[in-house]
Amino acid sequence: MLYSWQMNPELNPPKQFTAKFEEKIEFNDKFAEYHFELTEPHEIGFKSGQYVSIQIDDAGHRRSYSITSSPATQHGIELLIDRSPGGIGSQYLDNLKFGDSIRGIGPMGQFVLTGKGEEALVFIATGSGIAPMRSMILDLVQVRQDQREIVLYWGMRNANDLFWLDEFQGLVEQLPNFHFYPTLSQPHPEWTLSTGRVTDLVLAHEFRPATGFYLCGRANMIQDVSKILTEKGVSPTNIHVEKFF
Repeated sequence: MLYSWQMNPELNPPKQFTAKFEEKIEFNDKFAEYHFELTEPHEIGFKSGQYVSIQIDDAGHRRSYSITSSPATQHGIELLIDRSPGGIGSQYLDNLKFGDSIRGIGPMGQFVLTGKGEEALVFIATGSGIAPMRSMILDLVQVRQDQREIVLYWGMRNANDLFWLDEFQGLVEQLPNFHFYPTLSQPHPEWTLSTGRVTDLVLAHEFRPATGFYLCGRANMIQDVSKILTEKGVSPTNIHVEKFF
């Protein structure tokens, strides 16, 4: 089996690491953000969009989570966890106490910004698929100070599940090249923004040539959006995907 760094020499090879649990932000009943400070080694270099594999028991079982933080912060990692399925990974993280140590391997994955001929960037996420998108967007606007048009579509069921809205809206207000479109498939009557699925937004909008599309979420969303983009004439080489099952 080839690791992503063997297929793409620009990626750092994964390494074993330990990290200390520092902070937990509970957004709502479903989603929480976990902050870890690296202890051995003290830094890992990762590309925005990559993930880490966390050991969740003494038997060596693992679960993978996308890094949500900017790659400029190499001494720690932030992870977004959807706790609603109640799996053994989220249970393990929920039971952590501040100061506890975790073991993992990373960085891993090839879902990264290509930087090759993409004149605009469109990020399309559903649910916790927003996790790697946040890392990519922070990398683009804070580290690279990228001047290309950057668009984020994020689909959720209802408003109670949303988070990071102030952060993304703050970027909209600060940066003329950043646009954010949250959409709800089950909105309450007071919701005044987009409704429906992210596929509806992709169908409704036109995109400039040589746009790069980054998709992360459930497999059916990836399939549906990829089909729409292909029918709009987007080259498959400009569609980058990360599937959450």
